[in-house]
Amino acid sequence: MSIMRMRKFFSRPVKVGKGKRRIQLLSPSMMIFSLLVIAFLIGTYYSFGPPSRAAGEPGRPTAKPLTAAVATVNSTPINRRDYEMHLHMAERRMAQNIDPTRMRYVKSMVLQNMIDEHLKLEAVRRERIKVSAKDIEQEKDQLVEHNLKSRYPTTKELRDYLQRRTMSLEQLREQIRLSLPDDDLIRMQLQLDTLREQIESVVTLTDDQLTDSFTEVQARHILISPDSILEKAAQEGEKSTDEAATEGAEKPANDASISQDEAKGKARELAADLKQKLESGADFAQLAAEYSDDPGSAAQGGDLGWFKKGRMVPEFEVAAFGTEAGKLAGPIETAFGFHIIKVDARRQDIPEDFEENKEMYREQALLEARSRAWQEYEQQLHAQATIEIIDPELKAYELLDQGNIAEGLSHLETAVAGDDDNISAAYELAQLYEQTGRQDEAIQTLEKVAVSETGASSAMIHMRLGEMLLAAEQKEKAIASLKAASDWARAYAQDDYIVHIQLQHIFEDMGQKDLAELEKEWIEGYIEHQSKTGGMDAMPFTIP
Repeated sequence: MSIMRMRKFFSRPVKVGKGKRRIQLLSPSMMIFSLLVIAFLIGTYYSFGPPSRAAGEPGRPTAKPLTAAVATVNSTPINRRDYEMHLHMAERRMAQNIDPTRMRYVKSMVLQNMIDEHLKLEAVRRERIKVSAKDIEQEKDQLVEHNLKSRYPTTKELRDYLQRRTMSLEQLREQIRLSLPDDDLIRMQLQLDTLREQIESVVTLTDDQLTDSFTEVQARHILISPDSILEKAAQEGEKSTDEAATEGAEKPANDASISQDEAKGKARELAADLKQKLESGADFAQLAAEYSDDPGSAAQGGDLGWFKKGRMVPEFEVAAFGTEAGKLAGPIETAFGFHIIKVDARRQDIPEDFEENKEMYREQALLEARSRAWQEYEQQLHAQATIEIIDPELKAYELLDQGNIAEGLSHLETAVAGDDDNISAAYELAQLYEQTGRQDEAIQTLEKVAVSETGASSAMIHMRLGEMLLAAEQKEKAIASLKAASDWARAYAQDDYIVHIQLQHIFEDMGQKDLAELEKEWIEGYIEHQSKTGGMDAMPFTIP
């Protein structure tokens, strides 16, 4: 599965079901993101060589000892020990075990959280934000009271608990107080809170700005993504390599990928060319359908519908709201690439009760404006920082997110060569081997992962191995791996449900009717279980 296809899979919600019983589940990446946000909100505050190559063969990365730092932020190291501690806390605090196939996203998110925290603490020092011992004691008092109210919402519940434990209210307060984080962690959190308050406090809202907050634009866009250009270049290079091998020539190494800067230049140039075509009368919807890298809007001619301020990234928002109806803007550069924007219409959607509830609407708009100011400040901290990722696995993920497949693959090979137990890196390496046409290496790498202590119990790993073996026309081994995937996906949980859905389709395509029927029976049992329990396994769902 290509990087772009993996992104699309992990970004979309899953709707499955039978008849009227349809269940909508969070996308896999959103589940991880939601759990990580919770983990870090709590965690930060309350605790602080591929198998196919022989040894010595040219091209095999040399095993290197793990570096003491995983990254540097403005020349200050993020120590590996601290990173691994944060990673362990994130894993421990999640509501479910993290499958090795998802660890790429978890590891990257943990590092990003640590970088964010580092940049904000640097800002705290620059702003000379101080917290007194009195401030810390007051915060502890508030935390104790908040804990009491959340655990015992009513006076009766609190009284009953105290009677059962034969303790006084003051004893309970002291018990809770002793469980709070140490003073240094509370001080840090108060400093970060103060920093945010300082940034948000300068935001004001005039009457004109309040009225303007109800302005909406209807716009469409064409996105040209450098990542997409990088991936296409890699695919074309692999295709040329395969064609050369088919014609009898020696199969060269696949070095046809282009650099990130080259891809960015090509994306900017293509966006400018498309704008010229539009200014010359070309149909926007047709060009969007043909060229746009935004899968959500391309099929609709680039249409984004109506939106207010705060819905889009800042650069896009400024351009869209600063353009007259019927006019073009761009190319506009954002983190996603280069956009050509056409504003179709503008309107003010002022509520009927605006005058009556003006202050309420002002408060809502002010909260949104302050939130945007904080987000822009965070982005500014990143833009001004010098961040270097040293760890080869984490560096690989950064490169892959940029679309740099060749260098990402090389860094993953280094990561695996230096740590035989790094199952998540080996899994991602197998995916890249498959993507770049190195099928034998992909299978051998994933076979090793599938028998490891961590990978052996992963239904997703067995299923991916089965798919690879099937593509290699090793049918018997493929069926064995797919059946192992089914056996390990035994819990009534969303991840296992997704596995059984995919297995049913695979077995049907293979003509394995009996195996497909077994998967269907499991799926029906899962839906029945969800209907009866109301999703008591904590997996979100809806039954219209």
